[in-house]
Amino acid sequence: MKWMDYELPLGISITQHAPDAVDDFVEKGFRYFEVGIPACLEGQESSQTPWRGREQTLVETKLPLVRRIFDHHLRVWSVHLPFGFGWDIAHYDEAERDAVCDSLKRVMDCTKDWGPRVYVLHGCLEPVLPEERAVRIARSIRSLRELDEYAAGFGARVALEDLPRSCLANSSVEARAMAQAAGNVPICFDVNHLLGETHGEFLRNLASNVVTTHLSDYDGVDERHWLPGEGIVPWKEVAWKLMDAGYRGPFLFELRAGKNGPYAAGEVLAAFERALME
Repeated sequence: MKWMDYELPLGISITQHAPDAVDDFVEKGFRYFEVGIPACLEGQESSQTPWRGREQTLVETKLPLVRRIFDHHLRVWSVHLPFGFGWDIAHYDEAERDAVCDSLKRVMDCTKDWGPRVYVLHGCLEPVLPEERAVRIARSIRSLRELDEYAAGFGARVALEDLPRSCLANSSVEARAMAQAAGNVPICFDVNHLLGETHGEFLRNLASNVVTTHLSDYDGVDERHWLPGEGIVPWKEVAWKLMDAGYRGPFLFELRAGKNGPYAAGEVLAAFERALME
């Protein structure tokens, strides 16, 4: 997609879509795909089902999507590692943290043949109590470093996603400190997670560290994952500051389903083009 003097590579988190939706996105110019690995099987609760040792089962739920991507001679750009109950890399208990990292390594082992450049990772499970924050930051940093070093063994990186509310990495200052302490892991910039600072402030501190994005709109009150233009994200500023800082990764969208299900490629592209014109 051409915008001003820049070529904006387009990507999509395809996780919610049916495999044949890949064809539609490729036709509309999307070349970068993120596949998310669920925390548990549909209809089950991760808090009630022991998923350790069954990571392959979770990964296999996404194989039809991956095969469709490969049919177009494309690769999976990023894998969103599981998050939620049972997947907390910042768990207060060190033995639990160790077990989570072992499970995430097994997910990486099951997906590395997809060729991902990036493994997107949440730095914690919320809520994070104030009195536990320092310890949980230390746990998260240790996990980020460990998992990034593991991913490097097959040419990938772990990217720390900025998160909202009480989560770790809920500001550019905290995200930068955590990323640096973990060995300068890169950042996945989720533009609808900023609740305490502006997009300009975040990018002033971290634009050069961003390796991939989660793009969607929101109301500034909480994350919403709306189509671009439906909320408060300053899309021109975000695109300009990223590209001006040297970002050449995908403008990758992570959207919740609309009233009629997951958004089609044409809807996403048209909304983004309108948002950049406003």
